[in-house]
Amino acid sequence: MSVIHWFRKGLRLHDNPALLAALKPLENGDILNLKPVFVLDPWFVKNANVGDNRWRFLQQSLEDLDRSLRKIGSRLYVLRGKPEEEFEKYFKKWEVKKITWEIDTEPYAKRRDAKIHKLAEEHGIIVETVSGHTLYNPEQIIAKNK
Repeated sequence: MSVIHWFRKGLRLHDNPALLAALKPLENGDILNLKPVFVLDPWFVKNANVGDNRWRFLQQSLEDLDRSLRKIGSRLYVLRGKPEEEFEKYFKKWEVKKITWEIDTEPYAKRRDAKIHKLAEEHGIIVETVSGHTLYNPEQIIAKNK
């Protein structure tokens, strides 16, 4: 049984609240095998204005993250494709019980995350999202101030 931590913008081990959430045992005490994942989403290739330097920086950041994970006995799994299709495959293959990620507030990310959240729930997978990219979750701030 495993837990996926989906790295997105926070490509670091230190000060990563969503990664810490992935490492917590389940309520029944089960400790899950961590599967750190980054998804190379083709949407960004088609729709984001990303130049050579930014791609190079991403590649170097992923290599650094993988080295850091290997130092502690893990590794980074880089998946290539639409997140919903990739997670569909790996939810079964890795017997995933939980997935974590940092909340993203951008429109595409919100739609993508809603799909993954629904897919995970259909598979009986616990979803835990954490604010980390932003200091606070803007949706919660807006809701509290209505």
